[in-house]
Amino acid sequence: FVFRHLNLTVPQGQFLCLLGGNGSGKSTLAKHINALLLPDEGEVVVFGCDTRDAEQTYFIRSNAGLVFQNPDDQLVASLIENDVAFGPENLGIPNPELRERVTRALAEVGLQGFEAHETNALSGGQKQRVAIAGVLAMDPAILILDEATAMLDPRGRAGLMRVVRELHERGMTVVMITHFMEEAAAADRVVVLDGGEVRMDGAPEEVLVRADELRALSLEVPF
Repeated sequence: FVFRHLNLTVPQGQFLCLLGGNGSGKSTLAKHINALLLPDEGEVVVFGCDTRDAEQTYFIRSNAGLVFQNPDDQLVASLIENDVAFGPENLGIPNPELRERVTRALAEVGLQGFEAHETNALSGGQKQRVAIAGVLAMDPAILILDEATAMLDPRGRAGLMRVVRELHERGMTVVMITHFMEEAAAADRVVVLDGGEVRMDGAPEEVLVRADELRALSLEVPF
């Protein structure tokens, strides 16, 4: 079993940060929210829909957008506009709404005017923004970031965090997996997983001060 008696509720509009060492279950949990993985026991409910209900898979994946650690695993087209359009096009979104969604999503991640640029010519941070724009163009209610800043330099991480904070301030639910404590500090709530169990759960100022306990879980604490 990956999880043991895990009971976790994320209210709509919350910015939740998940911390934990390797093998703690963070990425597995992210894939359960998006219905990429299904539980053998228990249940995962997203907007009232059981993820094991195949008739609800389309709705869940349309509303829970998942961004992976490596943007190269997510980019599918050579031109930015085609890549961002890929998801909503598969949802059946017609023109001109499709074009409007692409333009709006790129503006939200600070890449307006980049539609005709080639994805392979972008920096790592820009590629990650394109990956997020592709998710945003599907108009999800939840943004799930699975170590999305791990491969970026400090400048790229800071830029991506600005985008995430702005989206959250506009009402989007954010579930962010990270190992950077400064990113966790920006969340409404921090949950620490260990061995598939919740070890800590609270506001950043309540959790991140428990430095010795965090280090015991193999988490890097910069203080």
